[in-house]
Amino acid sequence: MKKNIPSEEECERLLTEVFKLPEDQLASARLVKTVALRIGRDLKWLRDSGPNISLIKAGALLCHVAGHGPNHDKLAGIKLRKLGYPEVADIADTHWELDFSEELPVSEKEIVFIATKLVEKDQIISVAYKYDFKIEAAKNNPQEVADLKRKKEIAMKIKTTIEHETEKNLEELAIAEN
Repeated sequence: MKKNIPSEEECERLLTEVFKLPEDQLASARLVKTVALRIGRDLKWLRDSGPNISLIKAGALLCHVAGHGPNHDKLAGIKLRKLGYPEVADIADTHWELDFSEELPVSEKEIVFIATKLVEKDQIISVAYKYDFKIEAAKNNPQEVADLKRKKEIAMKIKTTIEHETEKNLEELAIAEN
């Protein structure tokens, strides 16, 4: 294992002892990890050299170390860089907002990004539902609605790319037992 990618045990220690996440956030982080690993393992199986499973695991577990408030993604990235985990910090930085070129293969960043869109608290949901619910809640704020629609479009491109490569529905892949 690379030195700058913490083990699952180290991630758990960071979550509980360093960042002291409440139980509901721990459960959510663990579910994001499970979903991300299901996607990552499927892609790794299909590719000669697939995504780094250790990086996916650490990125999924640690992407919400700064909670869920404004700029939580950037704050999580700062915290993780200070701990010496720049690759994991890069994932945390982009788990809420990410640019995606359909010309590139899906990487660890996109896998963790989409896994966070498939999880709401302790439930697996659809990508469309995640955004549609937020868009409905923001209906009186046109700027926020436009921002959410743009983010949904990116998420749907990632979803489609993964589905094309795996030949599986992403939500079905998210709930499948590997």
